[in-house]
Amino acid sequence: MTMDRLLRWVLFCAGIITAIFAGYMFSEAKIDWGAAWLSVTVGFLCFATRIKPEKQSASSSDDSSKELHDMAVLIAHTAVASLKNIGRTVPPGTKEIDELEEKVNSFLDVMPLNQSERDEISDEFDRLRNRTRRNEGGRALMRSARL
Repeated sequence: MTMDRLLRWVLFCAGIITAIFAGYMFSEAKIDWGAAWLSVTVGFLCFATRIKPEKQSASSSDDSSKELHDMAVLIAHTAVASLKNIGRTVPPGTKEIDELEEKVNSFLDVMPLNQSERDEISDEFDRLRNRTRRNEGGRALMRSARL
């Protein structure tokens, strides 16, 4: 148990004990003493809850940054894969691709990604958009050939 945690528990226990004394004083009709004990109680409990534990070390912030980075890349790749007709019966339209790309880009703006990774994800969306245009063009040719 760290010193911070021990001090917090001591202050909390002192606050509870003084609250009991304040309640006893109020029940005995000693309002001024009850108010004094109540103010001491509030002081102890405030100090017990306001002391913050030590900040995490820089290595743990690097780990969380790496985890955020990995999560952002995974979400972006999952978003692209969801539009690549995997398990879909209707191919995505360009409007759907643009909307998803906008959402993914706004998410990636707050994540710790390199510009090269952002460009790679953007290229995936461009390839998907081009494939959709080619498919739509092929369907239009087939429709016109039937007429």
